[in-house]
Amino acid sequence: MALGCDTATNVTAARLTTLKNNKFTFVCRYLNRVEGYQDGLTSAEITRISDGGLYIISLYQISKSLDHFTKANGVKDAETAVGLASDLGQTSSTPIYFAIDRDMTSTEITNNIVPYFQGIKSVLDSSTKNSKGYKIGIYGSRAVCSHIRGTNSATTRYTFIVDNDWQGTFDDWNLRQYNFNTEVGTSTGKINVDYVESSSHSGGGWKK
Repeated sequence: MALGCDTATNVTAARLTTLKNNKFTFVCRYLNRVEGYQDGLTSAEITRISDGGLYIISLYQISKSLDHFTKANGVKDAETAVGLASDLGQTSSTPIYFAIDRDMTSTEITNNIVPYFQGIKSVLDSSTKNSKGYKIGIYGSRAVCSHIRGTNSATTRYTFIVDNDWQGTFDDWNLRQYNFNTEVGTSTGKINVDYVESSSHSGGGWKK
């Protein structure tokens, strides 16, 4: 297994040094910016991380609200994510992990998350809309990853579990997030991360 992290913060040169000093081999970053919550990945950051020897794993998240998770928004989010990934030069056939960053009941998964991923799947299955063949990744609770991976909404290998007290049992993951909101580094190299480990199935990292 490989050790990595995820962060909502832009990885500057000083922060990259911190990540390397902590033996991280990959960093999970958001393709999109959400004001006050997450910095979007940039071309300069991609070059910096890649030149530093780390791999990048792509995340996409626009909202945590339950009412966001509809089929129509799945289509919209997937189109936006694919466009960002392509513009940033993400390697073909690598995953984009769409985040469900909240605990979910089985009813909520059925009524909200399944349609959301059906919308995502309709875009990523289209060679016209997804010419680079990006794969569907799922970030969420064990319950979400277990249910969505095995349904017709998103049959996929790529699962990224949040290892906390959220619902579900699921151990066949690609990535596991733990040690949440950990501050590493000092001064300009200080950065807040969650620890992430990859399984033997690989997390789908890429670099330039």
